[in-house]
Amino acid sequence: MSRDSIFAAARVLVAAGPVAGVLGAWRRRLAGLALLAAAAAAPAAQAETQFFSLSDFQFEDGTVMPELRIAYETQGRLSPERDNAVVLLHDALSDRHAFDALIGPGRLFDTDRYFVVTPDAVGGGESSSPGDGSGQDFPRYTIGDAMAADYALIARGLGLARVRAIVGRTMGAFIGLEWAVRHPEMPQRLVLLAPTARSDANFRLLIDLMTSAIALDPDWAGGRYERNPVEGLRHAGRIYYPWSVTRAYLERIVEDALAEESEASAKAFASWDANALVLRYAACREYDAIGGRGTEPPAALAPAAMPVLLIASAGDRLIDPHDARRLAAALPQARYVEIPGDLGHRAIAAPPGTPAGEAIGGAIAEFLK
Repeated sequence: MSRDSIFAAARVLVAAGPVAGVLGAWRRRLAGLALLAAAAAAPAAQAETQFFSLSDFQFEDGTVMPELRIAYETQGRLSPERDNAVVLLHDALSDRHAFDALIGPGRLFDTDRYFVVTPDAVGGGESSSPGDGSGQDFPRYTIGDAMAADYALIARGLGLARVRAIVGRTMGAFIGLEWAVRHPEMPQRLVLLAPTARSDANFRLLIDLMTSAIALDPDWAGGRYERNPVEGLRHAGRIYYPWSVTRAYLERIVEDALAEESEASAKAFASWDANALVLRYAACREYDAIGGRGTEPPAALAPAAMPVLLIASAGDRLIDPHDARRLAAALPQARYVEIPGDLGHRAIAAPPGTPAGEAIGGAIAEFLK
């Protein structure tokens, strides 16, 4: 069965609701395959990878990198008024292709209307990363550093003073919120999927467990490995998987589908360079848009006065929806939307054509009007 056939069957079956027996099992399996394959959905057109270099980039810990490279792509055309740019910021495990299924003529991020910019965050993709060979010598970057690099790309690399919207998912939402607080003059609107103002104890503990699984691999060698610790990465992916969905979801899927999805998570982690993954999650672990400013949430977040759409998933065990509701109460112009269902965190990346994907797409489309 081709990928397109899987997506088509999954969309029909997911929309049809629960059915009995074998059909029910296949519906759940196909839905899981569709969600896991979201990043593989083909874009409407192939964009050319471009690079922007920052000389003597200073990280928040004081480290200076002589040249920091940011990979990015653009699709669509910049309007004569230079006011139709939309910046899409991916999650921790993804890269600039995370939103490909949503970009193109007539899609959510319509390239006939918007100039769409998709950068690779510092530390992964084709941007400067520990995987380039620097390993443990790569700076211990923060969410603030990732934001500063992306901001420089837009402001200096593309010469834009304003953008129509910044859209971020999980880690991208962290970066987006930091951007709105530090440079509120740039984004006209902000869309944050699975947002929070700081990493909570549950999220930090999960990252510690994943990091420990990698460090226990004999190939890790303190991060100065000659061979990528693949088994440690695979174990980290298996630890991550059950937290990416809800307990109810785990109880209802068939055993074969559970094994397939756990293995897919292990493979996704194993595709990374271990140092790159460890440093990326370390940045997410230490994220705090409030505490470092020495003020209470409303005061710390007050600069982000533009309209903000916060989208959370019911039952999310990685980024608690309660955090998004608290964030909505602290932001001057916030709208909160919660996606129902038992997919948990995974719903945030649901592909078009699934109930969660359509709910997210509808909320964003209405907000961007």
